[in-house]
Amino acid sequence: MKKLLIVTLLLFTFQQGFSQKIDKAKMQAMYDAIKAAGIRHPDFVMAQCMQETGNLNCKKCCLRYHNLFGFYVKGNKCKKFESDEECIEYYKKWQDKRYDNWRKKYPKADYYHFLKYVKYATGDKYTAELKPKVAWVKKNLSL
Repeated sequence: MKKLLIVTLLLFTFQQGFSQKIDKAKMQAMYDAIKAAGIRHPDFVMAQCMQETGNLNCKKCCLRYHNLFGFYVKGNKCKKFESDEECIEYYKKWQDKRYDNWRKKYPKADYYHFLKYVKYATGDKYTAELKPKVAWVKKNLSL
């Protein structure tokens, strides 16, 4: 009973924190930019953006360098971009370089599998963090 209460409290706290501070118009504009770039699975990619940037609100993450997706370079430093558009273009090229080979090898797998396969996601924890954000995108944004 005690465990159930703790889990319920944690879920409630997570959902409250997740649902607060989300500027829907800002999210829609970012989603539209991702989609316009021709990126595959834009709902998942938008969820990645939300995860990596604290819903486009973080102050101490790679967002200050227009890094929307948490890309790193040698020395574990944030990759720097001149603009959000440049970062979105980079993601498109990054995805294109890896996607077709993965899809041929795993034709029925989902995008969560792709992120693990290319070592963007390091484990199941990232998938678990991404799933509610993908659901939020599908529910709240015009796809």
